[in-house]
Amino acid sequence: MSPGKRILFRLLALLLPLLALATIEAGLRLSGRGGYPAFLREVGRLPSGDMLCLVEPAASKPYFFANPDRPGYAEQSTFVMPKPADVVRIFIIGESAAKGYPQPRNLSMAAFLQEILNSAWTDRKAEVISLGTTAVASFPLVYLVRDALKFEPDLLIFYTGNNEFFGAYGTGSINAAGTLPPSALRVLRALRGLALVQALDTWRGRQPDEGVTLMEEMIGRSAIHANSPLREAAARNLAANLGAMLDAAKAAGVPAIVCTTAANESDLAPLGADNEARARYRRGREQAAAGDRDGARRSFLEARDRDPLPWRPTSQTEEAIRSAAREKGAGLCDIAELFRTESPAGATGRDLVEDHVHLSLRGQARAARAMAEAMGSLPGALRVDPGALAGLPDDAELARRLGANPYDEYRVNHTLRVLYGVPFMKRANPELFARHNTACREAEARMSPGVLAAAREWQTARPHAGGLRPITAMIARALLREGRPAEALPLYEIAARQVPEYTSWHLEYVYFTLACREKLAGGLSEDERAAAARAIAQGVFLLAHGASKTGLTERYVGRLCQLRGEWAEAIPYLLAARPSMDAEDLVACNQALVVSYMKTGKTAEALALADDGIRAGGRFAGIYRKLRDEIERAAR
Repeated sequence: MSPGKRILFRLLALLLPLLALATIEAGLRLSGRGGYPAFLREVGRLPSGDMLCLVEPAASKPYFFANPDRPGYAEQSTFVMPKPADVVRIFIIGESAAKGYPQPRNLSMAAFLQEILNSAWTDRKAEVISLGTTAVASFPLVYLVRDALKFEPDLLIFYTGNNEFFGAYGTGSINAAGTLPPSALRVLRALRGLALVQALDTWRGRQPDEGVTLMEEMIGRSAIHANSPLREAAARNLAANLGAMLDAAKAAGVPAIVCTTAANESDLAPLGADNEARARYRRGREQAAAGDRDGARRSFLEARDRDPLPWRPTSQTEEAIRSAAREKGAGLCDIAELFRTESPAGATGRDLVEDHVHLSLRGQARAARAMAEAMGSLPGALRVDPGALAGLPDDAELARRLGANPYDEYRVNHTLRVLYGVPFMKRANPELFARHNTACREAEARMSPGVLAAAREWQTARPHAGGLRPITAMIARALLREGRPAEALPLYEIAARQVPEYTSWHLEYVYFTLACREKLAGGLSEDERAAAARAIAQGVFLLAHGASKTGLTERYVGRLCQLRGEWAEAIPYLLAARPSMDAEDLVACNQALVVSYMKTGKTAEALALADDGIRAGGRFAGIYRKLRDEIERAAR
């Protein structure tokens, strides 16, 4: 073989495997694999002509390649494009603390900020959308911000920096990706976006350990000591990623406010095994008890910084946030320092931060006020008048307006009981597990048997991507079964605000809200009929865009039609729901369908449905026999 042919042969030998891989990659791309889903996306055109858009809950899943069966997620929210002329759109960027965990969405910092701004402004409307994403470090948020900037935000508020060690792409997380320099992280992300790599991940697969929490699973290292280079790397990554996000916002002409993130410093002992850290924490407690506020502050912060399990931000990461804000010319809202100033011990405690970094109900409200105060220095429509803020109700009244209630307080206590039951948390702070366990038991002692059963059922429910069924709705259902619609009504109203619009959950809770009102008042007002019509329109939109997997959307569109007296219009929706229903849900759907049949003179169809239930209903056959008797009596 001539030298030229040998070179050609070698080139072909090298290129053929690459060509084969490229062919496989192309085929997998055609099948829908590869790439990264958008964090925000368009859903479809509304009858008004506006485009409905949503925050995609599962968009962060590809970043959890080391634990793909248990990824973090965002809260689904919807909004329209183009943005209405009188709306000021604000995105809050961050992790689970920015999302408002462990509070429900109606009591999150985003909800409080929206309530504050809409109370302070009279000529414009605030739309505050949380993009908080569970268990991610700052690197994935760079791409979230790039997506968010396409949807006409007027302001970005950053509350990020809690997961630089143990979040996805953190320096000490299970995938250890954060140990790489920023340029290498971008290369890794590109490689992880290949369809071939994602297919191999799916093929390898693994079952998640149901006995291990996401918090435990994210830990890649059992200890990151005070002198570990991973601490410097975490601060460097945070500064670089926050800087990149601020640069993107500036290039798009969108102002930004950067917040430092608060942590529980005075009421949470170090989580890792370090005698010096724990000694300094104990010293802080002694100083606080003696009234030495400055000394206690120093001791508590030293204990936090020496904690070998840095689930809380350190002084290095906190300073990285301030430095990025200064260098990029963004506004700074120093929530971490504000909370310390307002805490009796000189360091933040559980009055403002429930666990390690997640804010209490009061903390959510106070953080939102601080953000609104920081907006006082912004120009134009973003400016918040300090005088208007000063005239607002106190935090407790704002919480009441937003729907604070004893059952969500129970929800938070149970969530924290589970968190403090994680072995390393319980070893470090056994008294906090006991505190929340006692609070749960005291609340349970005040519940009726039916309500207690609903609360226990809620505890066993698994969250869907983007949310957990509200405990308020489950309690309301139990109250209805006990013949207590007046007590169920406000809980259903709250539940409807705790789930995103354009979901079957929202349709369900709107339906039960209106059904309770109808029962209590003997009929619906025109405003309530209009609310039912709006919910029906949402359901019709969902069905037109493929949201028909469980039958719940069809079921509640049909029930809402019935509330409006549109008996014939309800029939096709209830019929469409039946194939996806079983057990009690199918019985309820059939009972509703019988009502529509009888109201429209279709007695034969009603009897046939009852007979089918008697024949094939199993343990529910008796219910169908009674239903048939009722049909016959009505027909006579």
